Amino acid sequence: MQRTYHFSEIGPTRAEGDIFALLVSVGRRHSFAAGSQVLHRGDQPTGFWLIESGHLMACRFGRDGERILYGVLGKGDLVGELACLTHLPQQVNAIAEDAVELVWIDLPQIDRLLANEPRFARWMLASMAHKMRTALDRIESDYSLSAQVRIARVLADLATSDGPDLEITQQEMADFVGVSRVTVGKILSDFAAKRLVDLGYGKISVTDPNGITAYCG
Repeated sequence: MQRTYHFSEIGPTRAEGDIFALLVSVGRRHSFAAGSQVLHRGDQPTGFWLIESGHLMACRFGRDGERILYGVLGKGDLVGELACLTHLPQQVNAIAEDAVELVWIDLPQIDRLLANEPRFARWMLASMAHKMRTALDRIESDYSLSAQVRIARVLADLATSDGPDLEITQQEMADFVGVSRVTVGKILSDFAAKRLVDLGYGKISVTDPNGITAYCG
């Protein structure tokens, strides 16, 4: 099973169909091994990446070196485009979770696409609007929702978009939700005892989607 979960970008904003083909046709392919850092926080924007295959982790590193995970992105996702459009430094690091094939779109090409391809410009606006919405949702949930509800929401969203069998580790869940690995383990064990999920090595299967949704608040 190909893992395609998108913590920060769940929703219809991936470059699919004609937009994906358009970007592949004008960009340059590059390959990176697992663990490679393909984008550095603070870099000045010179273009963005389109993920053709594999997965990138979008994250920051805390003062003590801890990783703050914002998303695990897959085929069709863009990385670094917001910095290009706002002319601000890159806001996250992007690290290859596995072997990845990426397509590089440089700034001059982006300017040509925005000027000459209305479908691309419309898609970019929709993508940015979606990112703003999901960022606001996450801020709200961090302040007002319990860890149990936040984990249930992630499970429900991923099961809806990618099917019930989720190849995600408890540590990745903890990094995203912003709680300890121990807290995630306790909550998932409780869900498993109630037969809402099955737990495996690096995998969580949502066996009762309606039951999980009931916890989403």
